[in-house]
This record gives sequence, structure tokens and C-alpha cells, in this order.
Amino acid sequence: MKARKTLDGLVIAAGGAYVLLFLFSATLRLIYPYEVEWNEGVVLDHAIRVLTGKPIYAAPSLDFAAFVYTPLYYYVTALLMKIGGVGLWSGRLISILATLLTAGIAGRIVQRETHSNFLAFSGIALYLAFYHITGFFYDIVRMDALALLLVVISVYAVMYVRQGYLIAALFAVLAYFTKQQMIYIVPAIAIGLAFRHKKQALWFSILSIGFILFSTLAFNWTTNGWYRFYTLTIPGIKAAQSFSWITAIEFSPKWIFGSLGLFTLVILIVMVMRGKKNTQNNWPILLGAFVMALISSAMSIGNSGGYQNVFMPLTLMIAIVFPLSIHIIANTLPEWSGLARGIILLAFLSLAYNPLGEKMLFASARQLHAGDEFIAKLKAIPGDVWIPFHGYIGTLAGKPTHVHFMAMNDALVPHDATSQRFQHEIDSSLAAHCFSAVILDEEKVYRWDSVQHYMRSASIFTTPNIFLSRIGEAGTRPDYIYLPSP
Repeated sequence: MKARKTLDGLVIAAGGAYVLLFLFSATLRLIYPYEVEWNEGVVLDHAIRVLTGKPIYAAPSLDFAAFVYTPLYYYVTALLMKIGGVGLWSGRLISILATLLTAGIAGRIVQRETHSNFLAFSGIALYLAFYHITGFFYDIVRMDALALLLVVISVYAVMYVRQGYLIAALFAVLAYFTKQQMIYIVPAIAIGLAFRHKKQALWFSILSIGFILFSTLAFNWTTNGWYRFYTLTIPGIKAAQSFSWITAIEFSPKWIFGSLGLFTLVILIVMVMRGKKNTQNNWPILLGAFVMALISSAMSIGNSGGYQNVFMPLTLMIAIVFPLSIHIIANTLPEWSGLARGIILLAFLSLAYNPLGEKMLFASARQLHAGDEFIAKLKAIPGDVWIPFHGYIGTLAGKPTHVHFMAMNDALVPHDATSQRFQHEIDSSLAAHCFSAVILDEEKVYRWDSVQHYMRSASIFTTPNIFLSRIGEAGTRPDYIYLPSP
């Protein structure tokens, strides 16, 4: 008994450390006024357009082109900014609250299935422990965290709420319109629910798919077809042109049987132990969601530009199914109860990393001062300035923002009349020296080290590793100033 209490204490301490680490990092990032991830500013630009009554889905131009995501997160962020003012804090606050609620609901599911507060806490802490595995996307200005909250509400509703398949359908639709990747939850719930109630599974499928199709048609009609261009046409063409089956297949050895190998092994053991037993309970729904999240993660990482944030649906389901698996092992094999708890501790230890070695995990005062220096120098540049790799920050210097590098590249992918017109606008604007300066990044992930009709003049910073934002696992910052060539 004493050994078990000691083991439980170590698990709680390890899990609690991850919880505190997330809260500490998220608090620092919440109050930091500049980007900690290179897409934060342009995502906020989308919400600012909603706030100011401008369309998100419209013809691409040098002023703005939309990302290829569905719009709900932008509207929620705009609503919060209408109440509290414009700033990156708004999108981050939504993500932080969504992450904490997601962890809490995951823990509640574990508690209801196991009647164990210890395992419920393990589920909560485990989800937050995956902060590193998922690229530190839990608390930034991105749609991932909110989308996942809507997913877990859908799962919870279908399992525990009377007529919950109706609520589940609603939240599955909302999750999709926050990020398209979350479509995986529709077949996951439909298949799992079919084991328990075929009629409810059918109605869930009809309602969720029907609302997604109807809403897509409505969005497309109200935007004169531009919604389809950004959210369906561009992703479809990119997938056809550059989807990497090698990367998708490598997901298994590198992640499922690599970094997440312990979790996979335990869950597979329990799947074999249970077989077809008790298919009328919630296990098929949870297992279906786990399998579909795994497939979704593999397919999403194979997409061009896919990054570890696409693992978030999978880590959510692991945070639920893994503690349940430990519970099943302990109940089926009581003599292994102590070992089962030791596996939880080992799981937390397997996720350990050095937070001080990560770029921009902590938004320090040094980074803040460098950001203030950048804004001051940007204000001193007369006229209009284009900062292609970053959105929003130009507005802090009183300058308008322009199209983001990633959105620009995506809008050029179709090679249709729209893309040709857009390319002509870019080329002619640079030839006419419409910008008094173009500021490029020093990063090496996306190489762009020259600008037509402009010449490199100077660097903004002389000190390395300041005013950074993450781009994958690397760091980047706007630094190189290009001025119109004679």
C-alpha cells in the first residue's frame, strides 16, 4: 500500500509539472503583444476583417488573401475583440480556455468511465503533457484548440447526454467549420454509435453531413464562390499536386510506434483483451474516435505544409483511451495493478523535454524589448511597407498589412485566371515600387532572399535570437530590408 501511494504521488507530481508548465507558458504568451508563431498575425488579420465588416473570402489581392480554413474561429475572435479590444491576446485567450476545457472534459470522460479521480487527473495532465508533441499550438492564435474543444463536446454529448446524438451532430458541424480536419469525428461517432443504436447513428450522420453541405453551399453563395476557392479548390489541388504518401506512411514508425509507442502498445493490448466484448457501452465510440484521429493525423501530416499540430485530435483521444486502457488492465489483471500505475508514470516521463531549449516557448522581456525596437524602426520607414511573412504587426506601427506569404502562394496554386490576375498584380506592383520597403525574414524554411525591382539595403537587428517567432521547430523574424532599386 505504501509503495502504491508513493507511485501515485510520483504520477501526480509528474502530471502536475506538465500542467504548471503549460499554465506558466500560456500566461507569458497571453500578455506578449507580438507573434510567438509566424502565422498568428495573419490569423488575427482574418478576425480583424470580420470585426471591421470586410469579407474574408474575396478575390486575392496584395491587400489580403484568405487562408484555406473554414471561418468560425475568426468570428469568435472578432466577437471577443469587439468586447475587449484588438490584439493577439484575444485569439490566444480563446485557445487557452479551449485547451483547458478540452483537458477538463477529457478528464471527466475518464472519470465517468473508470470512477477514478486519479485516472481522471492523469487524463487531464496527459493532454497538457502533449503540448510539446503537438508543436506548442495549444495557446496561440490558431483555430486548432477551439476546433478540438468542439470535437470533445461532440464525443461527450453522444455518450452521456439524452438524445445526445443531436447535440453531437451540431458540435461536429461547428468543429468542421472551425477547421476542416475535424471532419474525422463524423465517421468516428457514426461508426461507434452504430454498435449501440443504429437509428441514432443514421440520424447523426444525416444531420451532420446535411448541415455541412447546406452551410457550405450557403457560404459559397454569399461569397460569390470565393469560399469554395479557398476552402475546397486550393486544398484539393494542393493535395493532388504535393500530398506525400511517404510522409503519411512514415507517421507510423516515427510517431505511432516511435514517440507515442508506449501509448500505442498499451491501447493495442487492451483492444486485443477486449475483443468484441461489451460493444454496447462507450468503448466503440472512443475506440472509433481514436482510430479515425490516427488516420486523420497521418493524412494531414502528409499534406504540403503539414506540421505536428495536426496530431492534436490523436493526442486528445490518447489522453482519454490510455487511462481507460490502464483501468481495464488493472481490473482484468489485479496482480498487475501496481505495474499499470507505473506505466502511467513511465508515460509522463517519455514525454519529458527541456522547455528552456525551445524557441519562443517563453515570451521573455528580451523578446519584448526587441519587438518594441522593431516597431520603432518600422515607424521610421516612410510610406507603405510589405512584411510578407507576418500579419498584424505592421498595424502596430500605423501601417496597413498586406497579403501573407503562405496565403499568396496558396492563391497562386490553381494556375487559373484568378491566379494569373493575382500574379500580374504582384509583379506590376513591385515594378511600380508601390512599397517604400519590403521586409523579408531570415528564416531558412521558406527561402525568399530576393525581391524583383528591389535591392537588399540593411538589416534591422544586429543581435541574434531576438524578436523571434516559431516556424515549425525553427525560429524566424522580419529582418532584411529591401528598398526600391534605381
